[in-house]
Amino acid sequence: MSLRNKILLLFLSLLIISSVATIGAVLLATNNDVKLQAQEKLSVGEKVFQRLLQERGNQLRSSASVLVADFGFKEAVTSEDVGTIRSALENNSERIDADLMMLIDLDGVLITSVSDSKMNQRQYPFQELLSTARDNNGLSAILLMDGRIYQTVMLPIKAPITIAWTVIGIHIDAEFAGQLAGLTDLEVVFWGEDETSERSQVATLPITQLPATSSRSMESTSLSSMQEDKHEYLLLQVPLANSKKFKVGAILLASLDEAYARYSPLKLQILVIAAITLLLSLIATFVISGNVTRPIANLVAAATRISDGNYLEAIDVNKDEGEEIAALGSSLQIMQQGIAEREQRLSQQAYHDSLTGLGNRLFLLGQLEQLIGSGESNGFALLRISVNDFDQINDTFGYQIGDNLLVKLAARLLEFAGDSNRVARVNPDEFALLVKTAEANEVEAQLKALASLMQQPISLDDVSLKISPSTGVVFFPQHADEAEQLLRRSDIALNLAKYGKLSQSVYQPGQDESHMRKIVLVKDLKLALEDDLLQLHYQPKVDLHSGKVSQAEALLRWTHAELGFISPEEFITLAEQAGLMPMLTRWVLRSVFSQAKKWHQGGINVAIAVNLSAYDLHPDFPGQLEELINESAVAADRIILEITESAVMVDADTAIKVLHSLRQLGFKLSIDDYGTGYSSLAKLKDLPVDELKIDKSFVMQLEANESDRIIVSSTIELAHNMGLSVVAEGVETLGACHLLEQWKCDKLQGYYFSKALPAADFEVWLGAYEEENNVERDVG
Repeated sequence: MSLRNKILLLFLSLLIISSVATIGAVLLATNNDVKLQAQEKLSVGEKVFQRLLQERGNQLRSSASVLVADFGFKEAVTSEDVGTIRSALENNSERIDADLMMLIDLDGVLITSVSDSKMNQRQYPFQELLSTARDNNGLSAILLMDGRIYQTVMLPIKAPITIAWTVIGIHIDAEFAGQLAGLTDLEVVFWGEDETSERSQVATLPITQLPATSSRSMESTSLSSMQEDKHEYLLLQVPLANSKKFKVGAILLASLDEAYARYSPLKLQILVIAAITLLLSLIATFVISGNVTRPIANLVAAATRISDGNYLEAIDVNKDEGEEIAALGSSLQIMQQGIAEREQRLSQQAYHDSLTGLGNRLFLLGQLEQLIGSGESNGFALLRISVNDFDQINDTFGYQIGDNLLVKLAARLLEFAGDSNRVARVNPDEFALLVKTAEANEVEAQLKALASLMQQPISLDDVSLKISPSTGVVFFPQHADEAEQLLRRSDIALNLAKYGKLSQSVYQPGQDESHMRKIVLVKDLKLALEDDLLQLHYQPKVDLHSGKVSQAEALLRWTHAELGFISPEEFITLAEQAGLMPMLTRWVLRSVFSQAKKWHQGGINVAIAVNLSAYDLHPDFPGQLEELINESAVAADRIILEITESAVMVDADTAIKVLHSLRQLGFKLSIDDYGTGYSSLAKLKDLPVDELKIDKSFVMQLEANESDRIIVSSTIELAHNMGLSVVAEGVETLGACHLLEQWKCDKLQGYYFSKALPAADFEVWLGAYEEENNVERDVG
């Protein structure tokens, strides 16, 4: 053999070895890349799967929270009205499209259920879950029941303590599996296995044999491969539930066949290239081999970057290096772009509000955490903005108008902020705005500008709406140094603004406990009124002219089951803020009329005085009192209506008209707490009142304070000149009695005679007083 042939054979051998090695490297790289893509696809799919389960769970918990917070439902559970309970469960099941609705008592006994399950057991079968729910005040869980897989939430029903548990579930079915498959481009199998080893399965493709599960595979996700009907899959096992009674898991499957098929043309092209190179010269062989291996290495590196989650770096595709390499690079480029777009779309759905396009609560939390964690901010303010009476807008104009209103408000806020990262929609009728300064003056200026902008009328489909927003303000780091804490305290500040009917409220330290106390008291006050748990005590008024007890003032008392005695000033103020005053007034008036009737029938001729607030002086109030007169058959002159100066001055014109109407019905009217408001005796000439009560702050120090003696004596004289009788409250000493008697005050009220007493104790005290003072009782 000639040297030329030996050299040619040598180089040809090297070329063959090199070609074989190159082809092998390409095949290995493509095979590895296929698996890396499949693993990445499974990894992304698992995130989507977990997020979708979480979102469904949050929606389910939100729906369950609405049910357990519903007053009517609580009342039905408390009264054990199974029919009403079942009706409420059926209505909520239809509203939220739930497949499982259960009510369980505290011992785990099934009260009633509405479900597609065949479960007819009296005992809730998953007692360990019930125990966990008790420890955690609720529970979200995946269950296997009657061969069907459910995503459930278990929440307590409190009134105010836990009285029962409700379980709401949605069937994990083929439709849900199909949604997940559509989002991830993966096949999905949900499986469940009960204690009898019988398996249930929901899948997007027929699977004859699932991989075996072990205790280890039920502790964390695991990756494996499988062949089914000549098809190869890479699969990820995701455990969902593992208990003594059942196991539930999900399997995500990525087809390797499709990925391998995409590389088949490339393999053929490489083989053709290798065959051609054998016919070329040694120099051409070296050039071609060099041109093939370099770009392949680049593409392998690109595939590695993609598998690591780096989708931003562009893949350099040089068409001069060969069509095959260009095709492979283009395929990788398209794949990289597709994965990046899919992740961006999922991120958009997870962190943004679908109606307004603004960031949602999760987005805002991320912005807060980023701002706090960067350490670049010396401080900032978080404004929580609520659209007051938004439910009324929906009820009056419809949900479409309500949605359009929210969209336009979002646009205004975005224009005001100038940065979409500073604005978020955190609740249906609530927005949040980040102000990147903690200077109070600058924040105040921003609040004024924002209030002016938000209150401008908004035109919607020929409807012009002007909203009344409330704003809660919290500062970092003064009020909180964590994102969740900032959000929670901004919510407290907002609620205080709404309850107080304020345009804005800044969080103050300690309001967490105060806010929770107010929420408890408002909720329990309504229940106390409905369950008749309040009490009226009566404090006597002694007539100085006759020595008799002619009147008694009805004073409201509330002893809370857990918090003990609650000051009337506290719970009446909360009733005014929460809109419970009409309900509270009705309860007091009905109780007073009932007591007046009992005393009249028992021969006790004592008129009862009742305090009214500014909320009661509305045009319909006289009609309500007239109905009470007709129902109780109690004469109006047995009731004295006491009105404070400040209540009259809120809307003087309306108040005067209402007072004239009450006077025409026969009620006696009295100005209460005189001297503490902003009116004068001159203004009283327009009021149809019979009596004036001097505030106790002027009476309690009569013996020691010369100024108080001058005020009280002159007030009595002027009131008598105007034809008014005078009552002095806060009389606590015999010396004060003598002074008031000397100034010819008409009636005295105070601890010197008696504190406010329950009706039965008042009657005992009255008998003892009349006997001790030889007072003959008037028969009413």
